[in-house]
Amino acid sequence: MKRFALLLAAGTAFVSPALAADVIYEEPPAPVAMAPVPTWTGFYIGVQGGGAFNPNNPDNINVDTSFGGPVVVGGVDQFTSNYSSSSDSSFIGGGHAGYDYQMDQFVLGAVIDINAVDFSRKAGVVSRTADAFYNEERSIDYLATARLRAGYLVTPMALAYATGGLAYADMDYKFETNSGSAAGVRTRSDEDDFGYSVGGGMEVKITDNVSFGAEYLYTNLGEGDSSATFTTGPFAGAAGTGTTRFDTKEDFDFHTVTAKVSYRFN
Repeated sequence: MKRFALLLAAGTAFVSPALAADVIYEEPPAPVAMAPVPTWTGFYIGVQGGGAFNPNNPDNINVDTSFGGPVVVGGVDQFTSNYSSSSDSSFIGGGHAGYDYQMDQFVLGAVIDINAVDFSRKAGVVSRTADAFYNEERSIDYLATARLRAGYLVTPMALAYATGGLAYADMDYKFETNSGSAAGVRTRSDEDDFGYSVGGGMEVKITDNVSFGAEYLYTNLGEGDSSATFTTGPFAGAAGTGTTRFDTKEDFDFHTVTAKVSYRFN
C-alpha cells in the first residue's frame, strides 16, 4: 500500500509540470482607437467668388408729364416707341464669417459676408424725330448680407441648407442724355440701399477644418425714387409751365451663384 502511494505521488509530480506547460494564457485585446465624430459646431471664415446676373430685362423707363399729355415735337409724340432695357452680368467675390451649431443631424447658424460686384440695370428711350437718347442706369459696387442658416446633414460631412436675411448695397444712379433741353434737367438720386437675400446651398467637409460649398442667392434691394425731370422746351408742355419726368419704378433685383471655401475652428 505504501509502495502504491509512493508511485502515485511520484507520477503526479512528474505529470503536473507537463500539464502546467500546456496551459495557454491569451493576451487581452488591445484597445481600439475610436475615430472622432465630425462636428459642424464652431466659428468659420472663408472666401467666395462667382457671378451676379438677372435673366430678365428690367422694365422700360417711364416718361411721365405733369400736363397730362405726351411730349410733342412737330405734331409727333416723341416717346411712343424706341424703348430699351438690359441687365449686365458681373463677377462677384469677397469674404465671409459665421458660426454654426449642430444638433444631431440639424445645423443652425448665422453668416455675414461682403462682396465686390459691378452689377447694373439700364433703361432708356430715343425720341422719334430729334434722335435724342434718354438713358438711366442703376448700379451697385459692393453687396453685404447678414443671414441665418438652417441645414440638414445628408451625411456627417455634407450639409444642405437654406438661408435668408438682410442685404445692403452701395447703389449709384446715373442719367445721360444728348437732348438740347438738358440745361433744364433736375436729377434726383434716392435709392433704397437695404433689401433682402434668400437662397440655399450645399457644403462638404474635406477635412475636419476645411469645407467647400456652392450657394445660390436671390437679392432684392427694392425700388428707388431716382429720376430726371425736364422743365424746358417741349417737356414743359404747350403752356410752358409743366415738367416731364424720366424714372424707373421696378425693384432692383438679381441672382448670384458662388463657390466658397471655409476654414472651421472646431
